[in-house]
Amino acid sequence: MTDTTSLDSAAAWTSVAFAPHAGSGTLARLSGVVLLVGSTDPAAVAPLLDQAQMVSANGGDGRQLVRGFALQLSAGAGDEPAFAALAPHGNGLAIIVSGDATVTVGSETITGVGSLSWVERLVPWPVDQVVATVDPDGTPMSGLFDLRAGVIPAGGFSVSVEATPAMAMSEIVAEPTPEPVPAPEPVPAPEAAPVPPAPEPPAPPAPPAPMETPAPVDPSPTGDRPLPQVEPDVVAHFDSVKLSDLDDDDVPAPLPLVVDQRDVPSSGAVSEVRGVFCKNRHFNDPRVLFCAVCGINMVHQTPVLVKGERPPIGVIVLDDGAVFQLDTDYLLGRDPDADDRVRQGECRGIPIIDASNMVSRVHARLELRGWDVTLIDNNSTNGTFVNSPKSVEWRRMAAGGEEVLTPGTRVRIGHRTLAFNTHGGSAQDI
Repeated sequence: MTDTTSLDSAAAWTSVAFAPHAGSGTLARLSGVVLLVGSTDPAAVAPLLDQAQMVSANGGDGRQLVRGFALQLSAGAGDEPAFAALAPHGNGLAIIVSGDATVTVGSETITGVGSLSWVERLVPWPVDQVVATVDPDGTPMSGLFDLRAGVIPAGGFSVSVEATPAMAMSEIVAEPTPEPVPAPEPVPAPEAAPVPPAPEPPAPPAPPAPMETPAPVDPSPTGDRPLPQVEPDVVAHFDSVKLSDLDDDDVPAPLPLVVDQRDVPSSGAVSEVRGVFCKNRHFNDPRVLFCAVCGINMVHQTPVLVKGERPPIGVIVLDDGAVFQLDTDYLLGRDPDADDRVRQGECRGIPIIDASNMVSRVHARLELRGWDVTLIDNNSTNGTFVNSPKSVEWRRMAAGGEEVLTPGTRVRIGHRTLAFNTHGGSAQDI
């Protein structure tokens, strides 16, 4: 291994020696992604390890690592073990800690002790020392130990570049000291043949004729079908949006008691459903306890069903932080925008980019049925997996199967994850 004087890049972080600490916990090193968990229980470690493996498979970016774990913690039951996760991002080292995990980078300490949620930092390069612990009683092991890749029991780890790290044992074994080779006995040289006269030097070659620079060739898409043109204004549909910002009008007078079946005025652009008003006249799912727009409690008011345009009923959040508003149906997959349903405006596409090539062109779809969001597997080759709230296990959907998503449900397609969230609590959750 090349001597390292400082950790100043992702390449240096990936190649530096990791000295594990004794203690109770689990340490995983997956290329540039490092995960330390304060538990050895497979059921507790597996969801965190799955997330780290997904990030590593997609390039090991620190921002995706932090956002993915933050999403997992916000959708979880709150009983996750303490952990610390690290990965390079741009000009620094991204770190997220939760619970009693502590990471010390030089003179800066990042800890989840005393925090009600998680703590994240981006420490700029260069750094000269990193120490992480989940077991305060753990001690560094012998300098001969160096975790290059894999998962081992450990209560922490140390990375130091003050001294030259020891060479990996595999490198030492791969370069044995060669045996001395005896010199061959001298052999009489044969008589020299007459030397022919030197030929005349050849004429210098003519300079090559100038060549025209070939025009760039458009990449050919898979199959005979041309890729669709991407319109610049499509991105506007996928901006990150807060549901609380969707209604900026002045708050009107409280809704009067509705005693008949009058409908909400409709333009016909959005599907019509039956719902209820909050006191501030925001149209809601009749099953929710709080208004999805203003958050007002709706438990103590008399619900009166009326028919009106369905507002956005939630958001889909990808593991890279992208947010998609659920105001129409969506197709999920490697190239959903090429589907006729997207071209004709029946639904929108959410591209799922995965380096493992495990995502089908149209892998699954999300359909809005009434006030419910239904996930449908599109008979995908590698399957669609669902993780329900308060569950630690991923469950594979049947090919072509359907499932109504509840708030907090996570979906895995290939090595990518997404989550469904709403702002209104449901009476079914109590």
